[in-house]
Amino acid sequence: MLNAVGTTDRRYSRDKSEYFSTLGKDLTEKLLKTKVAKNYIKGDIIAQSDRPSNYILLIHSGLVKTLTYLMDGREFVVDTPAPGSVFGEIDVLMQTRPSFEVQALTDCEIWTLDAKIVKDAIASDPEVSMNLLYYVVRRVKELEDRLLCLTSVSIPSRLANALLRLSNAESQCGRVANKINISQHELASMLPASREKVNRCLREWERSRIVDLSPGTITITNPRALHEYAIC
Repeated sequence: MLNAVGTTDRRYSRDKSEYFSTLGKDLTEKLLKTKVAKNYIKGDIIAQSDRPSNYILLIHSGLVKTLTYLMDGREFVVDTPAPGSVFGEIDVLMQTRPSFEVQALTDCEIWTLDAKIVKDAIASDPEVSMNLLYYVVRRVKELEDRLLCLTSVSIPSRLANALLRLSNAESQCGRVANKINISQHELASMLPASREKVNRCLREWERSRIVDLSPGTITITNPRALHEYAIC
């Protein structure tokens, strides 16, 4: 059940996230006044790829994963946005169905924001429209670069990139940055690669004291060594 939240969290008005910077302070505050909060537990589906939406979703706390499915049915995680990130904003602007499914990677709180606020601003303010166009182009370019990286580097490099990205997201959640709560199956879907290959690489890094493994948790014990594997 959704619960309306009446007060505006001004942290996001001052937030350095690209989307809110693009909207500007006044439009951001107006958008946040429409927020409705909902809590999800790990594994919950937050948004489905076959259901169009008139809302922009903001990650207030916790981690999520945006994913699609490969031809063989395997899950492929495209991104793991951190708290303060938004998703669905491009689909709303283009009036298209979402390209990816969004699931809760940890327990999280998601804010639903009324996209009509942004649509009205686009219709009345050419500067907002142009700024959002540039924003969309940058986001698409970032996604292209990430996908090119995934197809052009080795599994150890992809794995190191994924662990460092998750570590940074854990830090933004206020948790211990080097301790990542994730299964090897979930981690493999982010590369994409087989679980066996991911396990083999992690075991080698454990012997080299780069990571420490326990059920459902990976602890980075030597971040500098892990950075040496990361390329993009």
